[in-house]
Amino acid sequence: MAAASTSSSSRLAFRHHQQLAPYSGSHPQTPGSVSFLSGSHSFSFKSLETTRRSQFSRISVTVKAESRSEEMQLDISLSPRVNAVKPSKTVAITDQATALAQAGVPVIRLAAGEPDFDTPAVIAEAGIKAIHEGYTRYTPNAGALELRVAICQKLKEENGISYTPDQILVSNGAKQCIYQAMLAVCSPGDEVIIPAPFWVSYPEMARLADATPVILPTSISENFLLDPKLLESKLTGKSRLLILCSPSNPTGSVYSKKLLEEIARIVAKHPRLLVLSDEIYEHIIYAPATHVSFASLPGMWERTLTVNGFSICNVLICLFL
Repeated sequence: MAAASTSSSSRLAFRHHQQLAPYSGSHPQTPGSVSFLSGSHSFSFKSLETTRRSQFSRISVTVKAESRSEEMQLDISLSPRVNAVKPSKTVAITDQATALAQAGVPVIRLAAGEPDFDTPAVIAEAGIKAIHEGYTRYTPNAGALELRVAICQKLKEENGISYTPDQILVSNGAKQCIYQAMLAVCSPGDEVIIPAPFWVSYPEMARLADATPVILPTSISENFLLDPKLLESKLTGKSRLLILCSPSNPTGSVYSKKLLEEIARIVAKHPRLLVLSDEIYEHIIYAPATHVSFASLPGMWERTLTVNGFSICNVLICLFL
């Protein structure tokens, strides 16, 4: 990267490798630079230093006022919270698989969670029709009322859970729901209980919420399902959120109703403990396994944050809901 100021007026100019739209003001400007009004002096970037820290870039810029001799350091480093987040292994593997495929290497992609069939025609046609009919405006923050009513009907008929539309929140995908749920209920020092193997984003979202992820191992002999006795032994007064993902990402394991009832009895003993039930893969399931929503169990409705969606099962990956 390089930086330069070409104007005699008061501005900061920063040149990036990417070509940007030309400046439309009355002063000339080098193509690809971005100008910021500053004060009564013209500034120019003197140097740009990049270092690596916790997988993220820490960038410091020395700015020198042309009319004065002193220099000052601009600190545009990332926050400790962001620096603590680890890069997504799912994204890294997906990018590597894509690069191999583009190079002509036959690749079976098992990284990103998406079906291997196209979006059903009836869904695609309904989406196109909605765009043509002008359904492209802002909706209420919680989501369109008609959609929330339909979600309530679905959850009651298929999952045995009763909600009212004001208890439904529509988001830009399950990941946003899970992260915002953690932000809403977790305080600094709280613990988020995560059975392993797990979706790689769970621990990082917990850290972003200033909570501590507590990983509970499972075994292949138990089909990678959480052992209720292990769970009970690890719960403390700091335990705030238990994450259950059934069918599981990445193992595909499905929690039976009997096992979920055992877990529910343990949860009921801890007044601060809530359950985030990630049910996004509800319909990717094979007999004789059946899906059970945790909130449908006795006494668990009030404790459970149910996360579901239709983007993955219906191949609407570019339109997460």
